[in-house]
Amino acid sequence: MSRWASILLAPALAALTLLCSSATASAQQMRCSITNAVGPSFGPYDTLSASPRDSAGFISFRCDRVGPSDVLVIELSRGQGHSFMPRRMSRRGERLEYNLYLDAARTVIWGDGSRGTSRYQVRPSEGRTESVPIYGRIPPRQAVVPGSYSDHVILTVNY
Repeated sequence: MSRWASILLAPALAALTLLCSSATASAQQMRCSITNAVGPSFGPYDTLSASPRDSAGFISFRCDRVGPSDVLVIELSRGQGHSFMPRRMSRRGERLEYNLYLDAARTVIWGDGSRGTSRYQVRPSEGRTESVPIYGRIPPRQAVVPGSYSDHVILTVNY
């Protein structure tokens, strides 16, 4: 099993910035790399709006030497907060709750498989670049002061 990590999540007035490094595998194992990572960009957040602020980004990857039983798993950490539900962006002691999801309906929290979260899991296609969306949501009517909020989330890829 190989891994790579490092995803910097900076949502809020917000964009999700993903930073990834690659791992190496032996000659007979599947080899995968992140080809692109773009996080959700929430833009301005209206504290008086009754609607959530949604956005989406994506992670693209490519795998070679894919065997019949090979699987790729992508996990997201809870960030700088103590929980996945909700994650929290911060700015000078202020907090803005948000979360990241596997589905467009924003019902399946993308995490590490613990505490009610799910991981992205797929049998990748040989030699083809594939993309998986990252859906983000900031719940409505949070009383926060204006400014730029951020969080740091680690992306881990296991294969």
